[in-house]
Order: sequence, then structure tokens, then C-alpha cells
Amino acid sequence: MKKILTILLLLIFTSHHLQAVDDEFSVQTVDGKILKFQGTDKGIITSPYQGKIVFVEFWGTWCGPCLLSIPHHVKLQEKYKDKLRIVAIETTPSLTRDQLTKYISDPKNIDMKKVSWFVQNKARTPDMKKSLESPIEELKQFRASGKKINFDVIAYADAGIFIDYIAQRAEWRGTIPFLLVLDGQGNAIDMIPGMPSEKDLEDIIQKILKKGKLSV
Repeated sequence: MKKILTILLLLIFTSHHLQAVDDEFSVQTVDGKILKFQGTDKGIITSPYQGKIVFVEFWGTWCGPCLLSIPHHVKLQEKYKDKLRIVAIETTPSLTRDQLTKYISDPKNIDMKKVSWFVQNKARTPDMKKSLESPIEELKQFRASGKKINFDVIAYADAGIFIDYIAQRAEWRGTIPFLLVLDGQGNAIDMIPGMPSEKDLEDIIQKILKKGKLSV
């Protein structure tokens, strides 16, 4: 079922190629880096990350699954630092760039109450609750470690137009987390609604690497 959903999402994404080819967006990260996103008929080329796998994630500081994904992203960004770039776009309009910068400056700012609320209200089956035990423990360890987020983070105020662009091309309705996977050629090869496991992300990376798609 997930494979069928992914194929349908990708067909929707690439079907908007006529108006997408010339679209370009310049976006600033919270640490002042300028990223440029150039729409193509098959996806998006991200500058200066041409030739790298790019994960574009839409997330929120209030979203339990989004917070649980942070340790996975940190580990993968470190492990594949020469081959992968993760770009996380916070989707809360009321959260300013300064507030977001302060939020990510200390892992202890991650509110475990948001995770607890998600587990209590959304993880309705014993199997789902059990599947979250490991990510929850990893997030607790990350908060205690003092490690910093090592991937690009962008505030809504700096990416609103680009967010609208993705929503149009992917027919994304705003549910987070939502992950767009681009290979080294900028092709959109996967779109993942919900929280993928670390193994899911690792498998995606390895699949792209085996195909040798790390050049434009």
C-alpha cells in the first residue's frame, strides 16, 4: 500500500512539470545560509547541494513524530555528510526565525510533552506504542547529550512561498512530518507522509547510492 501511495504522489508531483521548470526560490536558513531551489520537470535541484541526496522535510516544533525524527536525521547527516543534505522547514507561521534559532540552539528545548501527547492520543495500538519506544529513548538521549542539530533548518517566514509550491506540486495538504526525497540529479524519487524509521531512511539512501545517482 505504501509503495502504491508513493507512486501516486510521484506521478502527481511530476505531472506539474509545465509550470515548475522555471520556478526558482531563494531561501535562508536560520544560520544565514542561502539555498536555492530550482524546479525541474522531474523534481527540484537544490543549490549548493547539486550531486547530493537531499531530504526536504516539513516539520513543526509542536509535532511529536517530527521531534522523534530529529536523532535519526542527526545520525544520518553525520554518517553521510559528503553524500546527503537534510533541509528541515518548520511550518508554523507564528514561529519567527529568531525563536526557531533559539529553539534549536539547545536540545533541551525539545518538549517531551509533545511526544507524550502524540503517544497517548495517536498511538492507539499496542504495536504502534511499542514501535515508538526506541525512538523515544533515542530522543531522550539526544536531549541529554548536548549535541546540536547538524542539518539545515528554515523558518516558515523564510520559506512560505516554497512551501506553497511543494503543496501545489505534491498536492500536500499540510500534514507533518512530510519528507521529499531528491536524488543527486534532483529527481523526486520518494515522498513520505508520516514518520519513517531510521532504517527506512537508510534503505532509501543505500538504494540511491547503488544506482549511482549522485551527479547532475
